Amino acid sequence: MDMMKAEELVQSKMRREITSLDDDELWAEFEPEGIDRVLSGEIKPKTLITNYGVLRYRRGALIAKEMLSVFPNSTYIKWKWGFSNSLKELIGIAKERACTSLVLARTNSDGYDEIRIVSLLNGAAAEFSVLNLIPREDIPDQASPPIRLYPEVNMGLFTSPASVGAARLIQSLFPKVTDSGPRNGACRRNIAFFQNQKGCIHYRHYWNHAEEVSRVGDGTRVMKVTKKECGPQFVLMLTALSKIAVETGSEKRICVPPWITLPVPPARI
Repeated sequence: MDMMKAEELVQSKMRREITSLDDDELWAEFEPEGIDRVLSGEIKPKTLITNYGVLRYRRGALIAKEMLSVFPNSTYIKWKWGFSNSLKELIGIAKERACTSLVLARTNSDGYDEIRIVSLLNGAAAEFSVLNLIPREDIPDQASPPIRLYPEVNMGLFTSPASVGAARLIQSLFPKVTDSGPRNGACRRNIAFFQNQKGCIHYRHYWNHAEEVSRVGDGTRVMKVTKKECGPQFVLMLTALSKIAVETGSEKRICVPPWITLPVPPARI
């Protein structure tokens, strides 16, 4: 009898309506083990990126292209939506390719760019508005990061339980970097910054190169540091959270707030 009451208490807690994306129990239904294994380096993540939904402004491919440069070890496929089982089929393709996550890109019917990150490890599906997107090609003096040097992920100011859940989901798309130290007097660092500011997650990506050089004049050995931005730049704002059954593609909404104030979307061509 006591066990039955305990189970009822757990179920009651899980059924409690969550109406805020700042709720401390926002991520309570998701098993942490799979993401823990990625963050520890036990699992190397792999991501499948595509478009989703009805693309009013046909920007899904552009957003997906930029996300392809953000998330390492990722691939892009074109995908035609319109059937009720599209997500199930896409999950099947991702699992055949040994992917651990999906990133789905679109512009919604209100003109806002969005991505949806779906973890195939625990079914978490977070929807983000993509604000102030500056593509790589528009970054002044843009640099490409070194090939096969995965970015070190720097997560800043994720302090509340709700924001930590979002940070863990994003970080689970990045392979763990164990060594970027100096070799032959040079040090290369590929750094992805995600900083949380009042619910907005700001993204920047830099390539730093430091090497010993001889100073002109006296020949003293000094470190020369070169820092360049790789791009893109954007801001993410979490707008909804769902749980996906990875076997069937069915979806359960965890939290969709009544409204979220977003900037007026830019005009699209």
